[in-house]
Amino acid sequence: MHVKKKVEPNEWFYRLIRVVLYSSYRLRFRFKYFGSENVPGSEDPRGVILAPNHASYIDPPIMGISLKRRVTYLAKEYLFSTFFVGWVLRMIGALPIKGEAHDFSSIRGLIRILNLGRCIVVFPEGTRSEDGRFKEPEGGIGFLAVKSGAWVVPVYIHGSYEAFPKGVKWPRRKPVEVHYGKPFIPANQKELLAGDEPYLAISRKIMADIAKLKENVERQSVRAIEKGK
Repeated sequence: MHVKKKVEPNEWFYRLIRVVLYSSYRLRFRFKYFGSENVPGSEDPRGVILAPNHASYIDPPIMGISLKRRVTYLAKEYLFSTFFVGWVLRMIGALPIKGEAHDFSSIRGLIRILNLGRCIVVFPEGTRSEDGRFKEPEGGIGFLAVKSGAWVVPVYIHGSYEAFPKGVKWPRRKPVEVHYGKPFIPANQKELLAGDEPYLAISRKIMADIAKLKENVERQSVRAIEKGK
C-alpha cells in the first residue's frame, strides 16, 4: 500500500523563495522597504502580527522578502489541495485556514502559533480592496491580537494597487514600497477594550495607524516633489 509522504517545511526552500521573490520585486516594481527594524525580533517570546492594508495579489510576499525573521503565512485551505501550490505552501510552512469569519478552530490554532512566538501576517480588511482605498476592518484581527497577547505591527503597502489591481491579468511596472509602523500590544489597550465592541475597536485602531503611515508617506512625497522644483 502506497503511503503519501508528508511534506515538511524546509528552511532552505523558504530562503530560496525569499531571494527569488525579492529579486523579482526589485526588477519589476523597484521594490523598497522602510522601518523593518520596528518589527520585534525572534528573540522576543511574544508573538507578532503583521497587519498590512490589502489591495493586490502581490501584497502577501512583501512581508517575507522585507524582513530577516521568518514569517508564517496563512493560506485558504482549498489552496493546499492543488498539487504544486499546495507543495510550495507546505514547504514554506504556510498554515491552512478555512477563511470563514467565525472559524474558531483556525483562530485557536493561530493563537497557539502566536503563543510560540511566531510572526504571522493578517490583513485587517480581510479581502483585497477593489478600488485601492482602505476598507472597514473586520473584528477578527482584534480578537486574535487580544486573546494571544501578541505584538501588532501596522504596515502600509504603497503602490501595489497601481501595480496589480483586481481584475488585471499581468502586473504593471509601478513602484511598490512597504512601511512598517511602531508595534503595540492590543491586550494592553484598556480604554479600547472597555467599550461595547472591543475587538472591532482594536481593528479600527490598527487601520487608523496604517492610515497615519499612508499620510506620512504622501507628505514626504509632496515635499520631495517641491524640493525638486
